[in-house]
Amino acid sequence: MAKIWKWCVVIFLLIGLLLHREEDMMNAMMDTPYVVFDLVMSVILSACLWGGFLNIIEHSGFMNYLAFLLKPLLRLIYGPILEQDNVYAYLSSNVVANLLGLGSLATLSGIKAFQRLNELNPHPNKPSREMLTLVIVNTAGLCLFPSSLIMLRKQMGSTSLYAFYPYMLIISITIIIIGLLLQRVIDHE
Repeated sequence: MAKIWKWCVVIFLLIGLLLHREEDMMNAMMDTPYVVFDLVMSVILSACLWGGFLNIIEHSGFMNYLAFLLKPLLRLIYGPILEQDNVYAYLSSNVVANLLGLGSLATLSGIKAFQRLNELNPHPNKPSREMLTLVIVNTAGLCLFPSSLIMLRKQMGSTSLYAFYPYMLIISITIIIIGLLLQRVIDHE
């Protein structure tokens, strides 16, 4: 990948020079650090804000209510493994964080859930069905409030902040359904 990136940069620089766009290239190179800094600061501040929001949800007991509402769906997806110690807590907090669009915070609970599922795995040389299910659900990126995407679109000057939302939901749900169906079919072979 590094070789591809290197050659792309060389090709783009040559094209820019051939088209006499040196000034535009220099302006872009000089503006890039400021744009990257603004994006990184926005993402960090957004993660802090929503991390605090998630802590409020957890400490107020609302997380238990959300987890209770999600239990039938999680039982359908993950099966009886939810009865094990801490598995349900980690999986439900992971799902809630994902649904709220807190991807980086969802990663922490996802890693803890994966570690706990790995401890319960009877075959340590291959991932269990529940571990694969966790990977599929997390990879699909289903969220009801994509705060990071909305924040980035706002910062980049988008006139329609929510235009992507219906497509994102359809794609995420489709990926989850197809991924889980394929996993179940492969599991039975």
